[in-house]
Amino acid sequence: MTGGVVHIGVLMHLFLTLVSVEGWTYHFLDNETMTWNHTRTYCQKHYTDIVMVYDENVTRFLQEKLTKKSSSPYYWIGMQKINGNWTWVANGQTANYENWADNEPNNNLSNENCVELYISKGNNSGKWNDESCEYKKHPVCQTAQCPNSTCTVRQDCIEQVNNITCVCKPGFSGPKCEKVVSCEQLSAPPHVRMECSGPYGNRSLKSTCKFSCAGGYKLTGKAELKCSSSGAWSAPPPSCAAECFPVLLFGGGLLNCTEGHDGNRSACRVQCPPGHLLLGFAEFTCRADGTWESSFPLMCASYVHFLTALLACFVISLLCCCFCCLFCCFNCRRSKKPVSLRIQQETVNPAYEAEQTPLEGPVIQHKHF
Repeated sequence: MTGGVVHIGVLMHLFLTLVSVEGWTYHFLDNETMTWNHTRTYCQKHYTDIVMVYDENVTRFLQEKLTKKSSSPYYWIGMQKINGNWTWVANGQTANYENWADNEPNNNLSNENCVELYISKGNNSGKWNDESCEYKKHPVCQTAQCPNSTCTVRQDCIEQVNNITCVCKPGFSGPKCEKVVSCEQLSAPPHVRMECSGPYGNRSLKSTCKFSCAGGYKLTGKAELKCSSSGAWSAPPPSCAAECFPVLLFGGGLLNCTEGHDGNRSACRVQCPPGHLLLGFAEFTCRADGTWESSFPLMCASYVHFLTALLACFVISLLCCCFCCLFCCFNCRRSKKPVSLRIQQETVNPAYEAEQTPLEGPVIQHKHF
């Protein structure tokens, strides 16, 4: 049994055809067939991944190097239908280049989610056909050379048939990608605290600026901005506006607040439930100085409670009026009593007056002679 396994392994490698070009190395088994999932597992284990046929150049190259077949099975390629989109599984990108045969893809078996490549002497050579992933086809694998290239951390390695190119990543430029894109210098608006940092400077690629407001102010806009590869910040700088204190609403009313027309003010509207009366303002706005333009608190009172309170106020007012009248009458009566006493004291007692009259001397009668 062990010898049989070794014999099969030797045969597989004997039938392995290797085609090397600068950029990609292609490998295929001419006399061995596998399911699509088995093919990808095999390619990832021994090479990089199942082959990507991403342009016409790759198609022509494979037509020249792969053995032409007179009938199925043909060759698996690394495309699969994922969430309804034909996708290259090696990099997860939706296919931009497609080379379907006539009337394909037709999903004839309702589960044709993988793609085979026709390599034949007929007109369909190099064309694609959607096929069930469980069918067995010849595997075609690829080995990437970019991991061993001389591209720097600021460069992307682009591999194509007969070509390897190092290109600057987005945000870098120059012969060696030594230049880094810069964004506009930011300044902190009033009442705004700003902190910026980045791997290439405070306002260069991948720089981040974080914003916060002083106490009593509300931030309007994004709290964090990033410098993109295009040289622009991810959003306009934010601002800080005075924040109004929370609105107090009693009685189960509904309070809807939205940003005002200037983006800094909060406009609110009060809606009371059925059978309730609003005691206060139905609409109000937070001013720029942090004060509400209407008075508070607000209350949604039921009509029964409102009428009860109104009646209670009337009764209390009536009692207060009665009490004030009684108090005034009582004070008036007290103020009249001292006046009568003074009048009585001013009335002369004849006996007392006689006693107080001073004694006069004897009356002398003069006689005339």
